[in-house]
Amino acid sequence: MTPGAHAQALRLVGRTTLGGAGLNGDVAVVGTTAIVGAGMMPAAGVHAHLYNPYPCPAVAVKLVDLSRPRAPVVVGAIPVPAGVAAHGVAAQRVRTATFTGDLLAVALQTCGAGGSTVERGVAYYDVTRPSAPVFLGRYQSDADVPHADSIPACGPPPAKSAVRCASSQHSVSLVQRSDGRVLSFSLEPGASAGKLPSGDLRVVDVTDPRRPVQVGAFPPPGMPIFSTNGCRPFSAGHGAGFALGGNRGLLAFYDGGLFVVDLDAAGSPAQAGQFKYPADRRFEGSAAYVASARVGGRDLALISEADFIGPSTTLEVEGPPSVAGSKFACEAVFTLFDPQKKAQLYRQPGGRVRGELFYVGRGCGVNPATDMHADMPQEHSDKPHVPPDPYLSDPRGGIALIDRSRQPTQPGLAAAACSMAERVKLAQAAGARGVVVLQTTATSPEAFSPDGDPAGVAIPVMMIDKGDGDSLRVVLCPSVVEGRCSGGEQVTATMTDAPGEWGALRVVDVSDPAATRELGVYRTPRSSVFPPPDFSVFSPQRAAVRGSIAIVPWNSDGARVIDLSAGAPSETGFFVPPDVADPTGVLPAKAYVVSVALLSVPSSGRGTARDYVVISDVNSGLYILEAPWMRKRSGTTRSR
Repeated sequence: MTPGAHAQALRLVGRTTLGGAGLNGDVAVVGTTAIVGAGMMPAAGVHAHLYNPYPCPAVAVKLVDLSRPRAPVVVGAIPVPAGVAAHGVAAQRVRTATFTGDLLAVALQTCGAGGSTVERGVAYYDVTRPSAPVFLGRYQSDADVPHADSIPACGPPPAKSAVRCASSQHSVSLVQRSDGRVLSFSLEPGASAGKLPSGDLRVVDVTDPRRPVQVGAFPPPGMPIFSTNGCRPFSAGHGAGFALGGNRGLLAFYDGGLFVVDLDAAGSPAQAGQFKYPADRRFEGSAAYVASARVGGRDLALISEADFIGPSTTLEVEGPPSVAGSKFACEAVFTLFDPQKKAQLYRQPGGRVRGELFYVGRGCGVNPATDMHADMPQEHSDKPHVPPDPYLSDPRGGIALIDRSRQPTQPGLAAAACSMAERVKLAQAAGARGVVVLQTTATSPEAFSPDGDPAGVAIPVMMIDKGDGDSLRVVLCPSVVEGRCSGGEQVTATMTDAPGEWGALRVVDVSDPAATRELGVYRTPRSSVFPPPDFSVFSPQRAAVRGSIAIVPWNSDGARVIDLSAGAPSETGFFVPPDVADPTGVLPAKAYVVSVALLSVPSSGRGTARDYVVISDVNSGLYILEAPWMRKRSGTTRSR
């Protein structure tokens, strides 16, 4: 057993650090070769559970020989440039008229500056010889978006343009159907909401991987991206998988729940059903990944809700009557995951901060002059700078109220780009004990948990809905005289917090897509309390399934063995790797198991093949474990 690891029903057989560079990602297995993705997504939606900033250096997809599970060896690599993450990988052994061998699909996603001027999409490789991967072709995502002929080819400006580059794809799956057709699923979250010609889910025919052809997409353009669920109120495609031998697809759609789509002979999807979450503001949703299973004659979808279910955060306003009462609020991600362990609201005495409210306006510092409605720093800052916003009130000793964007109370302000975290630090320097961000967007008036860099932030931050913010602004600042609020009332309020929980594994019967039915929900004991006492992450990701057993990657709770035979999920074992420092020096020194795959190694003699579980940890590398079904029931033991 590796020092610091602990396990039950999963025995460690071998491991590799994959070269020790960290940022390990998705893992897929074909034959006895493991392919490990690399790189991290910027914090957004379900990726907000690791605090900013994320590292985004040049990385490499690793190809690992697992023919000797006790001694895995990295035998090949596929370079990925800085600014891009190989966010998803899938592999399939296929035989078609145009290609026979081991096919690898790599979904490429922008993760930082420069990534938008690189071809991304989904790249397909021949990895039949893993020591010498061969590029075959690329799904040129969003090639159906019309552009002027004058726009140059993909590449860095000014000679070239980012406009014609294949857009980012978030995850990928492969299947070869009984008719011989090879299909690829990939995701572009928010494409439908952005009214692109193709929706979030892309179906690509790669029967000839040298000539990928998109054959369908889902949903149709116009699907709203904002929801009314929780503090990450987004509906967009994030993960998808095949079922019924590639004749059906399952699409995890954040707060939109799960879509079940039937695939026609060509692979084009049509909605067959949907599993919906409750329309409850306190219910987060966040369906991020999905895997299929066939158990006891039922078709099951295993939905991994890979995010946190935010704390029960509120702003308790004491008066006057027009604004008094409890206001729904969302604590900022950059204070929930404060590396200094100071800013979280729950760390304040009694989990609360009480004080007088002071409306300060937009609150930007010195910033590039560019139109904005953002909470994150801008990549480019070569535009003229504008002076800092004057405060409309002095927040010293109280709670500062900051507009998310420019409002009529400050008509003379120039357009500016400034992150919310930077504005919080300015309020903190001015003596504020807490910050309440006022949502200002009419099209999506609900509060959410904003992202940002936590460095230097030491006070709690929350956001409230637009309606509540508008009411408080009127009471606190009915007019502005000589640059200061005038005629407003004194208002006292309390920022309060109560623990939430992490996302869960949700098992849904989709045998009849028109009448989906939830069978059960499972959380590990440590995923029942959010925020955690440290920077551990206790949310699940996409499961790997064999029969009635699912192996679920659960970040800092390692890999969990889940029995599905009774319908409702129950845990029968686990393996948690040791906490290891991030080689890039940015992420917390924690276990982060983000992906699992199954491996079967043929016997050298007449014996049966040996089965293994392969898990990928962001910081520490790849672990090979004996599959739980290979052990006698009487041999299930706990070891440390």
